[in-house]
Amino acid sequence: MYRYEMHCHTKYTSACSRLDAKTLVCMYKDNGYDGIVVTDHFLNGNTTVERTLPWEEQIESFCRGYERVKKEGDATGLKVFFGFEYSYLGTDFLTYGLDKTWLKAHPHLLKLSVREYLKFTAESGALNVQAHPFREADYIDHIRLFPSCVEGLETCNACRDDRCNRLADNLANEYGLLKIGGSDCHRESQPILSGVEAERPVENLAQLIAAIRSGQTSVFETQNNFIR
Repeated sequence: MYRYEMHCHTKYTSACSRLDAKTLVCMYKDNGYDGIVVTDHFLNGNTTVERTLPWEEQIESFCRGYERVKKEGDATGLKVFFGFEYSYLGTDFLTYGLDKTWLKAHPHLLKLSVREYLKFTAESGALNVQAHPFREADYIDHIRLFPSCVEGLETCNACRDDRCNRLADNLANEYGLLKIGGSDCHRESQPILSGVEAERPVENLAQLIAAIRSGQTSVFETQNNFIR
């Protein structure tokens, strides 16, 4: 089986992450992954990007985390793909299938409501997945669910407890939504990792999205063997 991380963060763009490019790539290679999707916090989340910059410069800055990891992955044989985590008051969505050029061309993106954002990006071909939909935290005033606005749910988030993931899995079943797993990794010391696995390798993100949409992937969870 070929394994792919769908949810991880770099220290370059996500203010809450401690993972540099070399550590990130080494960790996933050591754990037998064939590829990862870097999903740093977008401009409405916990980002390191200076928000006073012009829009195109913000996007350039935002993509630097992914680009550093991609360079390291290319040098060591790990496939690295681009995604991002869009946030609204602690409710988060993983968006796959858009790129830097597309983001630069849509400076109005953060002026959209959540539902408008999900509809607009989906119409542009993006796969939107609600991340850890039943997460609870001090900074989240209530759980918000958007099962009719997304294609999938993160039914296994390695940072969440079994109940949170079980509820997400039940919701996905009720609405007939796609299921993905993700480590939501911010540190190399995280004990559990997750992702999706497939019987055939993919060469690019479009192929991975197609495999997920066609039911050719399954969610998995594994021990992190990289902990130092």
